[in-house]
Amino acid sequence: MARLLKFRNAKSSSDRFETLMRPHFEALYRSARRFAANDADAEDLVQDVCIKAYLHFDEFERIEHPRAWLLRVLYYTFVDTRRSQNRAPTFIGKSIDQDDDLHLAENASLQPDAQADQIMRVERVLAAMALLDKELCTLLAMHDVDGLSIAELSVLTNLPQGTIKSRLFRTRAKLGRLLQNKQLGRVKLKVVSGG
Repeated sequence: MARLLKFRNAKSSSDRFETLMRPHFEALYRSARRFAANDADAEDLVQDVCIKAYLHFDEFERIEHPRAWLLRVLYYTFVDTRRSQNRAPTFIGKSIDQDDDLHLAENASLQPDAQADQIMRVERVLAAMALLDKELCTLLAMHDVDGLSIAELSVLTNLPQGTIKSRLFRTRAKLGRLLQNKQLGRVKLKVVSGG
């Protein structure tokens, strides 16, 4: 009887956890996709956050703003993962692929030359962002693309608002300098000779 009661309690806690998490999956994945270089890394980040939330379920259940708490855990998990990997920087923002809003070639309202020009500009920005520090690029994407306010970023990162403002300013300035580089994002053609 005690085993059955323990099983029911375990099931009810997993059901409660799923009920609490379900409304936040989309926001978590969207933010994780922005941080990560690809879908697999984004899924891993979300999975790590879910595990951490489940391990601290009693605390998670009592939190007044669970989405902010989850995004904060996501951010710190991302930062810790990147620091431990100590890899060369890769872009953490959007990439151009078939399922993405930036897949401009399908935009029928543009002429082909305008589509090509727009794609080249996006690729240039992506190339410049790939050269930025990961954490600063993430902060910039969360503010300028995701629309998080300075106050929300302050809560999320546990940094003072003034620090966030100065980091955003410096990151935008560096991005501007990178975009002025004429060589950035140029297509390199390779000559292939016939045999």
